Amino acid sequence: MPKHCLVSLAGWWFLVGLALCGLSCAKGQKFNTVEGKVLLKNEPLAGALVTFHPKGGDDVNAVRPTGFTKEDGTFSVISNQETGAPTGDYVVTIICTVPVKSEKPKALTMGVEEETEDRLKGAYAERNASKISVTIKDGVNKLEPFNLE
Repeated sequence: MPKHCLVSLAGWWFLVGLALCGLSCAKGQKFNTVEGKVLLKNEPLAGALVTFHPKGGDDVNAVRPTGFTKEDGTFSVISNQETGAPTGDYVVTIICTVPVKSEKPKALTMGVEEETEDRLKGAYAERNASKISVTIKDGVNKLEPFNLE
């Protein structure tokens, strides 16, 4: 299976939607640098979407810092077009989409070129089920690597 994961068009729109959701509440907030790394079985995981969900609430307007991993598995996050994340406790979700080989005839795709699936089989995709959590403090935050199995 390839190390590099592709981000589907739907994934990009999801990221844009998350960024727009919190624009109104981000004014005047301080954002702190966040750097991390995602490993899959001790190997760098490229192309994964990493999302930080604030603990203690389901506010749809809450800022959800996000980032994509590079070839070496490293990432930094942005929040509403600002580099970094607000201080606080977060649950982290990770998805990594890869193309699915399909023998079925192509249906109407609404602009999405290929079908994808989560390489991690949804194991880290749900906020309520994720066991990954972090605390972001004032200043630069260098996180321990997330080593996924």
